[in-house]
Amino acid sequence: MCGFVGVISPAVPIRDDLLSAMRDRLAHRGPDNGSNWIRNGGRVGLAHRRLSIIDVSHTADQPMATADGALRIAFNGEIYNYIELRSQLTGLGHVFQTRSDTEVLLAAFREWGEGALLRLNGMFAFAVWDERSRRMFVARDRFGEKPLFVAQGRLNTVLLASEMKAILVHPLIRCAVSEGALDRFGSGTWYEDDELTFFEGIERFPPASAAWFREDGTEERRWRYWTPDYTSVNEGLTPREAVERFSELLQRSVRLRLRADVPIGSSLSGGLDSSVIVGYLTRERGAANFAQNTFSAVFPDDPTMSEGKEVDAVVAHTGVNSYQVAPDPLRLAQESALLHWHQEEPFLSASIYLQWCVARLARQHDTTVLLDGQGADELLAGYQFYFRQRQLDLLDQGRLALAMRESSKFNRRLRIASEQYVGSQRRFNASVAYSAEELRQMGRPSSSVFHQPYSLGTAPAKPGCRLRRTISEALLYNSLPMLLRYADRNSMAFSREGRLPFLDYDMVDFCISLPDDFYVRNGWQKWVLRVASGNTIPRSIRWRADKVGYAAPLDHWLRSKLHDWAHERVMDGALEIVPGYNRQRVTTLWEEHQAGHCNHSWELWRWISLSEWLGIYRAGWWRAGAASRPSTEQ
Repeated sequence: MCGFVGVISPAVPIRDDLLSAMRDRLAHRGPDNGSNWIRNGGRVGLAHRRLSIIDVSHTADQPMATADGALRIAFNGEIYNYIELRSQLTGLGHVFQTRSDTEVLLAAFREWGEGALLRLNGMFAFAVWDERSRRMFVARDRFGEKPLFVAQGRLNTVLLASEMKAILVHPLIRCAVSEGALDRFGSGTWYEDDELTFFEGIERFPPASAAWFREDGTEERRWRYWTPDYTSVNEGLTPREAVERFSELLQRSVRLRLRADVPIGSSLSGGLDSSVIVGYLTRERGAANFAQNTFSAVFPDDPTMSEGKEVDAVVAHTGVNSYQVAPDPLRLAQESALLHWHQEEPFLSASIYLQWCVARLARQHDTTVLLDGQGADELLAGYQFYFRQRQLDLLDQGRLALAMRESSKFNRRLRIASEQYVGSQRRFNASVAYSAEELRQMGRPSSSVFHQPYSLGTAPAKPGCRLRRTISEALLYNSLPMLLRYADRNSMAFSREGRLPFLDYDMVDFCISLPDDFYVRNGWQKWVLRVASGNTIPRSIRWRADKVGYAAPLDHWLRSKLHDWAHERVMDGALEIVPGYNRQRVTTLWEEHQAGHCNHSWELWRWISLSEWLGIYRAGWWRAGAASRPSTEQ
C-alpha cells in the first residue's frame, strides 16, 4: 500500500527536489520509505511513498525496476493473488529477488503486457515506465478501490498521482476550483461518477481503465479493460447452488485478503455486511494464527442511532477482541478542516467522521489492515429504498401475488423493528416500500424506468429490469465510487489499509449473474448473503430487518454541540457564489431543523462541507505543503 506520483515533462527537466516535494504530499500514507527515480535527461520521473504490507524489507521499496532497467513501476495497492501469479511466472523463467507483490506485478507486466490486467485479483493503481518504447502505462483496478488522478499541465506536462495534493505542488499546474464540480455539488447532483474533480484540469482516471502516454506528453490510447454484463443471468441456478457458490467465493476472497506481513483486523459496524466478514474471518483465525481485532463506532448516549448492542452480539458470538470509540461532535469540529484536507473534495455525509475515528482507533491498537463489508449493498440490492424497484419489477412481470406476499413480509418486519426505538425514523424509514394496497391499485406500473444517463456496464433501462438497473448504476457510478473515496482517504490518513472482500472480481461476476430472486427472496434483501452466513454470526444479526448504515447522529449534534460551528458555515458568505445556494432557503432549513419540525441535517451538511473545503482552498493548503496542516497524531 502506498502513494505514488509520475511526471512526464517534455519541455522542462524535472528537478529531484520537486519530485520529492510531490512525493512528500503523500507522507501520511506511511512512514516507511520515500524514493524517487528520474530518467536520463530528467524529463520522466516516478516517486513513491510506501506503507509496507507485504515484504516489509527495504528490498521491496519503490520505484522498482527490472534487472535490466527496461521497466520501472510505482504501485499503490495490493495484488492478492500474487503467490499464484509468482508460481506461474517462475515456471516461465522469471527470477524474483523479493517476496513482494510489486515485483510480481512488474514481472506480470513484462510477461503479458496489457493482458496482465485481467489476471490481477486486487486493488491497484500503478504506472510503468517502459524505457524501450519510451512510454508510460497507467492502469486502475476494476472498481476504483485505489485512487488515480491525471493532470495536463502547461508545456505538455503530464502528472499522475494517488492524490491531487501531490499534483498541485507542481508549478505547471494551476490550482483553481472547477466551476463544473461546484455547480454539480451545489445543485445536489454530485456523484463522482465521471472524470470531473473539484480542481480544474485534474481528472479522476476511470476505474477498470488503462492508458499509454508518450514521452512527449500526449495520450496515445485509453481503454476500458473490464465491463460487467448485467444481462447475462444464470436462470438455471438453484437456491442451494447459489448459496454454496457464494459462500465458497466469499471464503476464498477473505483468505486472499489475509495475506500480509502486518497485523490484520476488521471494521465492525454491527450491520449484516461487516458482521459477516468478521464471522468468515473467525473461521480462518485458527489456521491463519492471528489475533482478531474489531473496531467500531458507537453512541452510548443515543440508542436510536447506536449499533452498540449489535456490535456486542457479534463480539460475544465470535470471541474477537473488540475496540470501540464514541465519536465526539466537538472533536469533529476541531478536525473537520484536516478531514476535508485528506478527503480532497467535499462530501455528503458526516458519517465519514465515524470511519475516521475507527481508522485512528485501529492505529492506536497497532492493526494495520482492516477488512470491511463495503460493496455488498450495491452488489446484492441491500439498500432498503431499492425494495420499491423489486416491487415494480414484479408488477412489470405480472407477478402480483408474489409482490403482495413479499411486500407484506417486508413491511411487517420493518414495522416491528421500528417499535424498538424512540424516534425510529431517525434510524430508518419503516414506510420505505409500497403497501399491499398501493400495489393492488397500481396493477402494472405505467411509469417509465427511472435511470441516470449511464451506458457502459449498466443493465438496460426497461420494465422488469428496474432493480438490476439501479444496482448496476450504484456499483459503477453513483454510490460505490464515493464510498470507496471516503474509505481510502480515511484509512490512509492514519496509515491503515482497507480491504474489501465483497469486491473480489470473481465474487462480483458471480453476483452479477444471480437472478433477482436471489437478491430479494421472501421479502429479505441480500437473501443469498443472509443464508450463506450460516452460524458465523448471531441469528439476530443474520435476520435483522432494519438498516441504519454507518450513520452519525448529526441531527442532534446540529441542535446542540455543533450549533454555533455549523451555523457559521451554512451562512458562510463564500457560498453566495455557488449555484444552488440560497441564503433565505438555507435559513429556513436551519430554523426548521432547530425547531425540531424536520430533519434537514443531510442538506445542511452539504453546505457545511463545501464551506470547509472552500476555506481550505482560500487558506492555500493545497500548495503550501504537508508542514502547513495539523497532525492526525492527536
